[in-house]
Amino acid sequence: MSSGNDIQDLAKSADVVVFHSPVTDLAGLDELLEDSGREWRAIEMGMGSAESRDQFARLKSLTGSKTLPQVFINGHFVGGLRDAEARISLADRHQTAAAWMGYLGLLPFFAGAAGPWFGLDWLAGWLLAYGAVILSFVGAIHWGVAMGRRNPAPEWFYASVIPALAGWITLLLPWLVGLPLLAAAFIGWRFWEYRGSAPGLPRWFRRLRTALTIGAVLGLTAGWLALLPFTGTV
Repeated sequence: MSSGNDIQDLAKSADVVVFHSPVTDLAGLDELLEDSGREWRAIEMGMGSAESRDQFARLKSLTGSKTLPQVFINGHFVGGLRDAEARISLADRHQTAAAWMGYLGLLPFFAGAAGPWFGLDWLAGWLLAYGAVILSFVGAIHWGVAMGRRNPAPEWFYASVIPALAGWITLLLPWLVGLPLLAAAFIGWRFWEYRGSAPGLPRWFRRLRTALTIGAVLGLTAGWLALLPFTGTV
């Protein structure tokens, strides 16, 4: 017999997990999931064997729902097909808004980086300040996520303030030193998140964080490179 934790493990095995019977019609939900680009899986639970019946009994015990299908999103039970479709549609709107705001947030990085290339060296100071603010922001995200969990590890709170301290330190340094250190801090923080040390972030947000980190590091590096020929004037 499978262990009592196998249902929970299966429920967390993809962004969206659908437990369904052999006669469940997934039309609509499967198309929505494919269009959204989420990682998802459908797990059929037939009642033709004692093992399947036992697995279904443990699923009912976990969710309190007596019927199939049952849908989990990011490891959390959300209900049946219609409940899942509503959640996914709402989440898609949230993801779109987050992506738009995230990519728009890269514009000051690129504008600040372009300034020194056109003789506007003072924009490097703006670039450094903006980068420090954004680094503090991405650290604070984890403070908020930890606050939303039932028993957060104290380490999450300790770690979430490190980006703010790192950003503040770079503001005390000359631009030629602060900019590359700030870029390294962005890379280091994303590596910390990537290793799974951060509290549960959805996969779509982790992918967005990687793209935005690359953009921020490119902007900071470009601004730093533009200053190198003019070391004596910074």
